[in-house]
Amino acid sequence: MGIAFWFYTKTDAIITNRIKYPVKIKTTESLIMTNASPDSITLKVTGKIRLQRLLKRVTPTIKVPKCSPGFQTIYLEENDLKFPAYLRVKDFEIIDPDSITIRLDSIIEKKVIIILIKGIKSDPEKVTVKGPKSIIKDINYLFPDSIPVGNITTITLENKLIRVIPDRIRIKR
Repeated sequence: MGIAFWFYTKTDAIITNRIKYPVKIKTTESLIMTNASPDSITLKVTGKIRLQRLLKRVTPTIKVPKCSPGFQTIYLEENDLKFPAYLRVKDFEIIDPDSITIRLDSIIEKKVIIILIKGIKSDPEKVTVKGPKSIIKDINYLFPDSIPVGNITTITLENKLIRVIPDRIRIKR
């Protein structure tokens, strides 16, 4: 009980911190942000020490006024930023930047074939790739990560915006 009381009183002081966050936007499920410039925002937040500790683990979302594919500039205002409701963040100020330019793209799915060496087949023979239209439209085939010693291998892409479904395939010799 004493430790809890000590922690509560020790973290009850009000301080002001500058915190840098990555840009995270709130948009529709059919759109994805492919680019943001600048890629971070800096806020000056005033609150109790325990709140400041929690704020280092969350990222506020920025409301996008126009949810359609393409480039758009968002002029940042405090009421456009949303923190998780349970934190009750009220006293903050945007330090930098005044605006961000983002690129939104439609999310699409496309079936593509798996390319293997002659005499080896995969199950399934095609996988679905899901991600930004501007990237997916140019993908027509994929290679597995490796030819396995067993009979299962994976397919991964370096681009974190693209998802491969399924990401594991069975190899038939």
